[in-house]
Amino acid sequence: MIRLKNVSKTYQGKNSVHALTGIDLNIPAGQIYGIIGQSGAGKSTLLRCINMLERPEAGEVWVGDTLMTSLSPKELRAARRRIGMVFQQFNLLNSRTVFGNIAFPLELNGTPGKDVRSRVEELAELVGLADKLQAYPRQLSGGQKQRVGIARALATEPTVLLCDEPTSALDPETTGSVLNLLQEINERLGLTVVLVTHEMAVIQEICHSVAVLDGGTVQEAGPVTEIFTHPKSEAAQRLLQGLLATRFSLPPGHPDGTFIRLTFGANRATQPIISRMVRSHEVEANILFGRIDQMKGSPFGMLLVELRGTPSQKEAALNFLAENQVEVEVLNQ
Repeated sequence: MIRLKNVSKTYQGKNSVHALTGIDLNIPAGQIYGIIGQSGAGKSTLLRCINMLERPEAGEVWVGDTLMTSLSPKELRAARRRIGMVFQQFNLLNSRTVFGNIAFPLELNGTPGKDVRSRVEELAELVGLADKLQAYPRQLSGGQKQRVGIARALATEPTVLLCDEPTSALDPETTGSVLNLLQEINERLGLTVVLVTHEMAVIQEICHSVAVLDGGTVQEAGPVTEIFTHPKSEAAQRLLQGLLATRFSLPPGHPDGTFIRLTFGANRATQPIISRMVRSHEVEANILFGRIDQMKGSPFGMLLVELRGTPSQKEAALNFLAENQVEVEVLNQ
């Protein structure tokens, strides 16, 4: 587990910036844990405090049983071998091949040459670059460069992988493949992955839990399903609204859609309520996001739906949902 206790970080200067204030956060071992917020929220600073690339002036940072904030420089270097990091802009060495980039941290650790080769080949296979070991960064696509960065971060067999906006420089298709790779690594290796992003779609895709940052403070944190279904903070509601606005556009020729969030309790999660609503009230329902989880042994469902039809049809459909004990929240008017 990673624990941050009352962590604060201020950048001193002519105009001091309070990047983090009183951060308390518990990140369970083995999860993909998202940290989300808009630009300037403090999320990258928080991530870099975990491996002490940024040293907080107050608070404690624990990685497992190690109090990172108390380590000497020598101890910190040893502790960082257990924490891999993936960067937004790849940070590859252009003068080195793919093999050389992945091998670099092993060489710094004094790993014997034959062990370096076997480890690099193993990692290249894992990230799908076994045929690119002799290529240079300039010969690779953005997605391939990020895969090299991921393999390099895994070279020293870390237990934690920190990812700072790993997909923000990639196109949507490549983003999907990199997220799938991170998910595979989490499942196969049991790594704790901490992923910083400003995109709710990334959180939705692979994260188990998420912390929402705004103004250098944690606004709320918890399972992704809970944050998506019952966002309590204004910051989380704003990010979720942004996901709907940017990812789902209305087709031309249709009436304006009404976005609704539906929450189904245990006795409704497996019933065909949406199809009955569509048949009964002649509305169109475009399901944008859906998930069914187990909560204390019972199914629990959430849907984000774009509802189309005349005002009277939509009103009747909403009334139908309420009558069937479905919790409804209208996200736009």
